[in-house]
Amino acid sequence: MGLEIDEERLGAVLEALPTAAHDGVGRHVHFTRQKYETIYEITPETIAGDLDTVFSITIRQRAGPQSIEQVETAREAFSADTLRSLDPHADAYEYLTDIEGVGPKIANEYLRKVVHAFGFKETWCADLYVPLDQHVVAALVETGCLLDGEVRPEKTKPSALLNLNPESNPRTRLSASALQAAFKRVAEAQGTERIAFDELWSEHKFFLSISEFRERSSVSELLESR
Repeated sequence: MGLEIDEERLGAVLEALPTAAHDGVGRHVHFTRQKYETIYEITPETIAGDLDTVFSITIRQRAGPQSIEQVETAREAFSADTLRSLDPHADAYEYLTDIEGVGPKIANEYLRKVVHAFGFKETWCADLYVPLDQHVVAALVETGCLLDGEVRPEKTKPSALLNLNPESNPRTRLSASALQAAFKRVAEAQGTERIAFDELWSEHKFFLSISEFRERSSVSELLESR
């Protein structure tokens, strides 16, 4: 049996997340803004002119095993003018993922920053995908949203649980597109947007991954209740 998504559980997790914290923007957005404003002097008011800078930072941080040459090739292929000219979100996402070395993870993380955190083309926010990194996926496993049969998977790494190829039909790994679709259904049922699930990143990084802080997590009651 392959992995399954418990959408009722996803709904309970979303209800528990502090998505309205920090003046309604959520903790991860607040954290991103604070970091970029403090270190790089990038703000919502300057973001349209800082698209290149945010792309360079994101690809260097998220590139993983890529060589410096590959990172530079991707950076040079990116055009802020092209991104500014695109609409809707789907065209921007396709443009980014067509750049060699930029897969769904980097594209989604970049758009999370410039759109969700800094307000560039806010109309795209409803279509943003949740960046499926180690913190988000681990939080889904630990809260019982992803199941292998009737139990939680032993592994929590995205590469072990998710297949990022939308054309594939994996038997054991879960299609990332199916997970994104579930996020969207659950979020819309609660009157919000799919990207609200990105708050799982903060929940895991700052609480669930640190043993002494787990009980302070907003989703602590969902950790042992399955």
